[in-house]
Amino acid sequence: MVSRRPRHKELTPREQCIHVARWIPRGLDMFCDLKQVIQVCLLLEQEEAVEDGDPTDEQAKIARTNILKNIDDQTRVRYMRTFEYVTDHAPYLGSLIGKKKKRDELAHIIGEMQNMINHTRSEDASRLKSRMGTYAAPVPDKALVNPPIGEDSKSRSKMGFNHPQLGPMLCPAKFLGEFNKDSAE
Repeated sequence: MVSRRPRHKELTPREQCIHVARWIPRGLDMFCDLKQVIQVCLLLEQEEAVEDGDPTDEQAKIARTNILKNIDDQTRVRYMRTFEYVTDHAPYLGSLIGKKKKRDELAHIIGEMQNMINHTRSEDASRLKSRMGTYAAPVPDKALVNPPIGEDSKSRSKMGFNHPQLGPMLCPAKFLGEFNKDSAE
């Protein structure tokens, strides 16, 4: 009888964290800031504990309230979903959270995970470049974006934020008024 090797090798805790990070932009939050997600979720857990009757330092409560008041409910839900996914699928990272002696290791792993999130997003988005004109066109059956975007575009002077039609679409909504005013000048 021939013994079979397992299909997948056992991942080290670090590899496990990096593997989880690869899937965050693909399935949860394309623009995830993992450090912020973890910080906000820990504050939300503290807030919940206080509401359940745990005593708290008044200064800590004020600081927590000041941070959390700037985060809307939709963002809180997104952050909690990401946090739960990460702690469920990378238990090693969860075991580092809250341990002062492991603070440096936690920061290092979060940094590596954030690099993987950024790399994955960039790699996935770069494949869309040749199709961007089709997807970004308001009515693709009638006209694509003008000037057209293609693989043969050598000059990048009219791409991204410099493109007359794509620039406003790329701009975050809260800065769109300022962007439109600036581009008119």
